[in-house]
Amino acid sequence: MRKIPTFLLWVFAAWLLGLIAIVLALYISNGGSDFTVTDIMGFGVLFVIVSGILMLMLYTPGLFWLRRRAPQKGRLLFPLTAGVFLNLPIFIVLGFLIGRKMVASEALFFMLAFLVSGMVFGLGFFLVQHRPR
Repeated sequence: MRKIPTFLLWVFAAWLLGLIAIVLALYISNGGSDFTVTDIMGFGVLFVIVSGILMLMLYTPGLFWLRRRAPQKGRLLFPLTAGVFLNLPIFIVLGFLIGRKMVASEALFFMLAFLVSGMVFGLGFFLVQHRPR
């Protein structure tokens, strides 16, 4: 029963680190200036909603499947799976949006945020599911 609160902490950590990645990318790309709270809120709200859906419908089932297939694999497999492979659909969609609906830097910010969030989620999943009883 203690797995659920710990797991939720990792979900919030994944969201927080993804949002921090967005803020850092905005800060670095703009030379430390000229980004507003509106920029952060626009990227942040969209990121939290989409990543929440991904965590629920893609990351969790994918990582449970991986746990059944490779139960003794190391810590690195779960973050890489969630961060890279399970995010491939979102990376492809964002890639197609470059030049059409988004500029390249916006798409790359989102990709970075989803990569960071997925990796943190995968690490949290591994630590919660492989904790000694």
